[in-house]
Order: sequence, then structure tokens, then C-alpha cells
Amino acid sequence: MTPSAPTDSHDQATTHSYLSALRATLGEAAVLTGSDISETYTRDWTRDRHGQCLAVVKPATSAEVSQVCALSHATGIGIIPQGGHTGLVGGAQRNRGDCILISTQRMTAIEEIDADGMTCTVQAGAVLETVQTTLGEQGFQFGVAIGSQGSAQIGGLISTNAGGVNVLRHGMMGAQVLGLEMVLPQGQILSSITGLHKDNRGPDPLRLAIGAEGVFGVVTRACLRILPRQTHSATAYAGCTSMQGALDLLRHIRSNGHEVLSAFEVMSQSCMPLAQSVDPSMILPVDAPVHVLIAFSSAMDLPLQDHLEALLASAFEQGVVQDAVIAQSQSQAARFWSIREGLVEGQIKRGYHVRSDVSVRLGHVPQAAVALETMLAEEFPGWIPQTYGHLGDGNLHFNALPPESKSEEEARAVGKTIEARIFDIVTELGGSFSAEHGIGRTKAGWFRKTLPARHDLLAQLKFTLDPKGIMNPGCLLAENPTHPPDREDPKTTGTGSPAAK
Repeated sequence: MTPSAPTDSHDQATTHSYLSALRATLGEAAVLTGSDISETYTRDWTRDRHGQCLAVVKPATSAEVSQVCALSHATGIGIIPQGGHTGLVGGAQRNRGDCILISTQRMTAIEEIDADGMTCTVQAGAVLETVQTTLGEQGFQFGVAIGSQGSAQIGGLISTNAGGVNVLRHGMMGAQVLGLEMVLPQGQILSSITGLHKDNRGPDPLRLAIGAEGVFGVVTRACLRILPRQTHSATAYAGCTSMQGALDLLRHIRSNGHEVLSAFEVMSQSCMPLAQSVDPSMILPVDAPVHVLIAFSSAMDLPLQDHLEALLASAFEQGVVQDAVIAQSQSQAARFWSIREGLVEGQIKRGYHVRSDVSVRLGHVPQAAVALETMLAEEFPGWIPQTYGHLGDGNLHFNALPPESKSEEEARAVGKTIEARIFDIVTELGGSFSAEHGIGRTKAGWFRKTLPARHDLLAQLKFTLDPKGIMNPGCLLAENPTHPPDREDPKTTGTGSPAAK
């Protein structure tokens, strides 16, 4: 049994009464409708999708979220939770204006930093960069780092189980969560926040919210693990002959540097023109088929730079690495990282392209990269591969740029087929078509098609918690799971083409 999704058939009287009740509860300024709803809320970060909503609601407390949920449950009007709006799979956009959008942008408090317990309790709308800055001022840091940390909010990071560049050292976002507070669809506020590192009083049911993209309720607060500030670091930029060479280099670095290795990123040479399109003055540290970024960090005063230099020197002697440059300052390290960040910005600047977020076992990464690039060259001539990602945890972003001669409409049509082929290849290698970006609406059909048992179990749990189906309908779970989409068109809902960073 699965919940039914809200429809846009609510009569005007019900809608008017509902919006009036929201304004009476939250105040006029906290409920936006009509022309007051800007694209900040309706268009995604890539500007690839545009959604609709009945209203944007901006509660400031968990109690206000509870009141909003209770009103929505009573009327059957759906709710789409939205954090920093940096998601890439359509989780915060719906192509029907039958739901309200709950923005947590006013719920920004950093409530407590427990120095002894090494925890931090924050509201869901706290921006990651602000959390990092505040922790840094007190000698701590947080284990998740992503490119959009200036906008991404803690609640959204939890709801998507975000990854980033430090997963090989600290794990995904879910690994940082000690306790959660969540508002259920009917308005109940549940909390597992205790600040305890050991609490074995049965499983914490609220952990179901991690990676659930708001389909079970709205995450409002979280207690997070924090770390001593890693004040000592070393960064290197290396070049390898192939993705296999990059994997060999990772093995070499890990063999005598595992405890301090915090990031290991790879970028194919074909990505470099896009990075340089953002900053034409950019100078690439190496000239090689595969570029590698390596970061060491520690709270201890260790000779990290000397150690990294020795490891790279021995790798060079063994023929594992072609060339390498070690950053001599923080500003030089930042320039190295600007290449990694710039290639993503450059792809967006170029326009529509196929994006993917896939993972395979670490040892299968070279095979996957070769198979994907060969597929694109042989089956879709003229399309340009962009292979990059987090080699340290087996996560690749294999993107494809269309020939500039193709119209966007033509490119999108072909792009659907390319995406299907990407997913086929990754699935054959036992991998995942969603490594760190989630399911959203763009991949809900793929989720149902490829993992029906997991999908349907989650749908049963959703029905138990949300029998009216008001929480983020069509996200994560297919809206009509008894009729999975055809293999040729795995999308079920959402606007635009599937996308991932």
C-alpha cells in the first residue's frame, strides 16, 4: 500500500482558507505567494529545472514547522522541504503548483557547541560555511566539505546524505549525525538529540530521514559530530598517464599516509578547457591525461609537506606519477582547488550537458572510466567526455558535453539515451547510479525500476508515517509505483532532464 499524492484539485475556498491560516500562524511576511515567489525558490542551482508551488512558507522554529505540517495534513495540501537549494536531482522542484514549499532559511541558529562531547547542535537552516567558520573560531571543524558550502544548509545535507571531497576520511553526511529532530506530516515533533555518543535504547527511527529527501518529514534540528581543527595541511597536484595510474598512486599514498589523507580527486585532461573558460589566466600545474589533487591534513604538528613530497618522489621513481607540484602556500593550494571547482562552473556556463553521479568499487574505477569514455566516443561521436570525481571513495561524475552545433532540444533528446547507457555500464559493474546526490525526482523511476524491493519497502514505511502522501510527493519514491516507467524513459516526474553534479 502506498500513499496517494496531493493533486491540484483543491477548491479555491479550501486554498484561500489554508493560506489565511498560514499567514495567521506565521505572519504575512513569512508566506509568499504569486509574484512574490522569486526564482530563488523555483529554479534549481543549474538553472536546468523550473518548478511551481502554491506558496513559499518560511517558519523560524520547529513549533512553526509543526503548525504548518498540521494545517497541510488537515487539508491534504503537499509540502516540499527546501534548504539551500543546491540539490541537483530535482528534489526541491515540482512541476505542479499543488504544494507549498517550506524554506528553512530562517532556521539558522547554531544552538550549542559541546567542546567536551565534540558535538554541535544546529537548526536545519544553518549554512555549512557558517557552521565551519563558527567551529573554526573555537578550534573545531566539521567533516563534510562540498563546493556549494556557501549556500548548502545542514538540513538539506542530511536529507540528501551529501558526500563531498572528504568522504574517504570522514564519511558521508550521515556519519556525522548523532541525533535528529524531525516534524512528522501530522505535526508531531520527534527528537533523538541527546548529545550522547552511545545510546543503545533501540534503533533511532529518525535516522530514516538521512537521505530520505523529506519524504517522511521535515528535519528541523541536528546534533553533529565535530573534530579538532586540522590546522596543519599539505596539498599536491599530480599528473598520471591514466585513471589506472591514478588508482596506483592512491594505493601508494595510502600505504604510508592513510591516517592523514583527507582528499584524493581526479580530473581528466578533457575537463581542463572548461575550467580555463571560467578563468582564462589559470595555469595548469601539470600536463597529463589525468590530473590528481591530493590533500593531507592533521590536528597534530606533523611534517606533512615533507612526507607528501617523499611519497610523490618514490611514486615518480616507480613510474606511478608523471609529474607533481606541492603547494608552497595556502594561496597556491587554493589555486589548485580552483581548477577542480572551475571545471564544474565551466560546464554550467557552457549550457546543457548530460550529468551523472555514479559509484563503483574502488578497484573498478579505471574500468568504468574507460568503458564510459569508449561508449561515448563510439556511440555518440562529437560529444565530449568530462570524467572527474572523488577517486578516494569510488565516486565518478561522468558528464558529456554536446557538440556546439546541436540545438538544446536535440541535445536533450540524445542526452536521455546517453544517461541510460551510463547507468547500464555502471550497473553491469555492480555500481550505483546515485553516489552522493540522491534520487530526487529525476531518478525516482530508475530507483523503482532497478531496486524495486528497497523502493517498495520505503513506500510502505512512508504510508505508515504519511498516509495522505503530503511530504515531497514524487521525490525519491515514484508517485505511481504500481506502474514503473518503461526502460526507455525512466523518469516519472520532474521537469527538464535528469542532472547531477
